[in-house]
Amino acid sequence: MAEKTNKVNQVIITITVCLLIFFAAVFGATMFFLYKIMPVKEEYTKVSAGNEIKFLMPLGEEVLVNLADGGLKPRYIKLNLTFVLDSEKTQEELTKRKAQVRDIIIRTCRAKNSEELREKEGNELLRNEIITAINAILPFGKVIDLFFTEFIIT
Repeated sequence: MAEKTNKVNQVIITITVCLLIFFAAVFGATMFFLYKIMPVKEEYTKVSAGNEIKFLMPLGEEVLVNLADGGLKPRYIKLNLTFVLDSEKTQEELTKRKAQVRDIIIRTCRAKNSEELREKEGNELLRNEIITAINAILPFGKVIDLFFTEFIIT
């Protein structure tokens, strides 16, 4: 009887080890496929409109800034942007200067109050000020436009 129990235990251990090896192989193959075979997603997207090719580059992380409202309750703006660029080199330069770009956005937003930004004209003015300030720091290329992908005033 002990011999039979011993054989059953050996069979269970063998099956368990085989299953562990099988699952480790499947996991390894899946990781290999995801990281080596599948293409790497680029940070920008090419968009062609007519004869022009433009590049879209998201800022990545949201920006939270306190506004220049002088009331008792502090006001904040939370925003995220996607830039429309003229070339791939501009995208590389903007990626290198991401800290500078975030600083420009923060400084520009801090000078505004919530009433200005709630109006359509204030929104367009903010857009133009950010584009102009970023283009001023770029040694080549330019930001053509930007889209607010998130724009919340609290």
